[in-house]
Amino acid sequence: MDIGPLVSSLHRSLDALAARPALPLTASILLAAYVAARYFSSPWRHLPPGPPGYPIIGSALEIFSDKQRFFEKCTAYGEVVYVNLAGQPAIIFNSLRTAADILDRRAATFSSRPRAIVTNELLSNHLNFIIEGHTDNWRRQRRAVNEGFRPTAATRYYAMEAEEAARLALALAGDANISVPGGYAHHYNRYSASISFMINFDRAMRDSPEDRAMATTLDDIGGQLQRTAAPGAHFVEFFPAMLMIPARFAKWKRDALEGHVRITKFYNTLIDDVKKRMAIGEARPCLARTLIEEKEHFGLSEAETSWAAGMMYVVGSETQGATLEWATLALAAHPEVQRRAHAELDAAIGHARAPRVDDRAQMPYIAAIIREVLRWRPVVPSAVPHMAEEDTWYEGMFIPKGSLCLPNIVACNMDPQLYGADAARFNPARFLDEKGQLKPSLADTKDEGHVTYGFGRRICVGRHVANDTLFVAVATMLWAFELSTVGEYDLDTYVDKGISSCPKPFKCKFVPRFPDATAILAGTLETS
Repeated sequence: MDIGPLVSSLHRSLDALAARPALPLTASILLAAYVAARYFSSPWRHLPPGPPGYPIIGSALEIFSDKQRFFEKCTAYGEVVYVNLAGQPAIIFNSLRTAADILDRRAATFSSRPRAIVTNELLSNHLNFIIEGHTDNWRRQRRAVNEGFRPTAATRYYAMEAEEAARLALALAGDANISVPGGYAHHYNRYSASISFMINFDRAMRDSPEDRAMATTLDDIGGQLQRTAAPGAHFVEFFPAMLMIPARFAKWKRDALEGHVRITKFYNTLIDDVKKRMAIGEARPCLARTLIEEKEHFGLSEAETSWAAGMMYVVGSETQGATLEWATLALAAHPEVQRRAHAELDAAIGHARAPRVDDRAQMPYIAAIIREVLRWRPVVPSAVPHMAEEDTWYEGMFIPKGSLCLPNIVACNMDPQLYGADAARFNPARFLDEKGQLKPSLADTKDEGHVTYGFGRRICVGRHVANDTLFVAVATMLWAFELSTVGEYDLDTYVDKGISSCPKPFKCKFVPRFPDATAILAGTLETS
């Protein structure tokens, strides 16, 4: 190749610049001015304040290693905080005011979810509406599930909730090893799994080989969903081009695709079982039945129907058990709360029968206990992230498109300006007025009194059923037992369980309050 002409052209250009020395200077000034203008006009100069973090990775290591401590640290930077998570912008809302302003009142912009390649795209094929983005299939599934879990529909589950609560109390009374640290936990997990299975598929979980196999399969599904969703679990989340690797060369991809087939087949089996019982008139009200009956109305596919019911089981079974562990710790550590609850139970229903969900109107203090447990120790302390779908501004601060938006649930629930100077204490009476009745809930808490169930269009769709199952379980335990701690316990430390968090295991005694308690509970099961 002859480069002579190119060299000659370069020489001519240099000669021209030498003859006009002002040209390079002018070009340099214009370039500097352009760069400066772009810098000073960039909205990224107006990000919210936040921790400095490390070069490139920002605060990713801190939040992945100890999320609870990191969120506590972030409150020092203000109500709205910017965090760099290895190049992923994240905005943390540390107050109810700011979280509600953005996630409730701007829900149209902040209702999506961050991309989850392995969990959502490969393992779930966009059928897991809990983590699916702001899409049409999310809307269809969400509306259909809401139909089955709206407050009036939730009354259909009262009988099965009372039955399972009685079984829980009997199991606690009959366990000789209950006082070992965490000895109560597997009973709560069984209750949570069984009641969630009944509400979603009208099937109880007992101790038969078939039920144990079913529980193992469901645990495996939940475990795979949690493992793949764990921050930093897969490099493909940071390098999406890895999706092009064929499955035969990528075990992570192969496992997720095979898992999707396995999970879908299992969820379809559960739905088919409900259909068979519906055909012969033996299916009680449950979410699966509602989804089957309303499938055409909501435009659900078979896969969307199966996954909607399956995911509500997974989420419900995981979070309810952890909440009961916190409730047990709170009650055992506060005997004065138990005494007031016992007095309310004795006045409302006496010792002749166990409590039911429809007794709640006569038990405002126990209803306040449930609210306080959920406020005081939310089992998902930072909620599932929302995502900004466009660039936006809030109080002079820039929120970039694609930002993770994380409500700091603990900070919102512990705000002394909202809950008083003793906000860090467990005190159910804060929800009662001078007549001992439930106060009207704080604004922006959706009649819950707290924000543990989340915000906006992503608020927990099963919260009404969750409140019912928690109320009847705690009321039945308080009706049957006096709880007390044995030895040391820790009121402040969260133990990460994946989706949820629970307290450190502690020893707890469950002493029957009166001689006939277990017999009456057993009689409840015989007549149910």
